[in-house]
Amino acid sequence: MIRHAAALLTGEEDVLASIAPCFDSDAARIKKQRLKEKEDSWVLESSEFARCRTGIEVLALADEIVSRIHQILALYGNYTPVLSVDCISWTNAKGESLRTVRDSVSVNVVSSKGLAELKSASGTQPLGSAVFEAMTRDVKVNEALTLHGDSGLSWSQVYDIIDIVGGVKSIVKAGYATRKQASAVRQTANHYRHQGLKKKPPLPANPPTAAQANEFARGLLKRWIASRL
Repeated sequence: MIRHAAALLTGEEDVLASIAPCFDSDAARIKKQRLKEKEDSWVLESSEFARCRTGIEVLALADEIVSRIHQILALYGNYTPVLSVDCISWTNAKGESLRTVRDSVSVNVVSSKGLAELKSASGTQPLGSAVFEAMTRDVKVNEALTLHGDSGLSWSQVYDIIDIVGGVKSIVKAGYATRKQASAVRQTANHYRHQGLKKKPPLPANPPTAAQANEFARGLLKRWIASRL
């Protein structure tokens, strides 16, 4: 049984300080904490750690939580992995303080606008926390953010994101975009995702660029997620 556990994080001080306010709920909280024989350190805490029995189990769970955080940051702020879990500091049932070391996984800030959005309130908590908790309880949100990943979108991902939110008809009905906009992006993505075929699906009259399609898909996904919070 584990009384308490925290994942020690490594990364640039200003990056961790800017990310922390985005994730401040029991499910995932990034904060500074004074640990034994160390100065104040950045740590990740989660109520999910309570179900673990060993430091190794906490490591695996911390990795999963960090992966979810990366996916959220990639969608809202164009982040690439640079946040690392250095080790797990935990206390067993006997009150003994232990430490389990792990390999690192990482998050690099690219968009200050996206970061401000994640810090903004969604009910009683930051948007980042709200989206994180939605990933835990809503299979479709988790599936969508896993599809998005933690880096730039390929044409196949753009196409799949349009489908996962319900397709062109649902996008238009929800007011996320016009039929012309959604159809043009979907048709272009369908063309480029079949690069290996001799006869590819045709492009629309004015196809969007990869950057424009990425922006469209990300904006679409954020609005769809907001509707499910």
